[in-house]
Amino acid sequence: MRSFIQCTEAFELSASISQHGSLGYHLKLVSFIPSAHHPEEQVRFQGMFSKIELQALRDFLDAAIKESV
Repeated sequence: MRSFIQCTEAFELSASISQHGSLGYHLKLVSFIPSAHHPEEQVRFQGMFSKIELQALRDFLDAAIKESV
């Protein structure tokens, strides 16, 4: 599963996640600059996470968004 987080004419940031059996979930944040001399996707962050860890990340983001409103 992949979703664009931010997308402009000059920059794209996307997140992808895939399940790897008992190992957990592989999360990647990927950037892309279409105007670069050699445009290519670049992995900015990646890691393996359990379902509980991903839920904690989701809860953190939800709380941060609620605080900023």
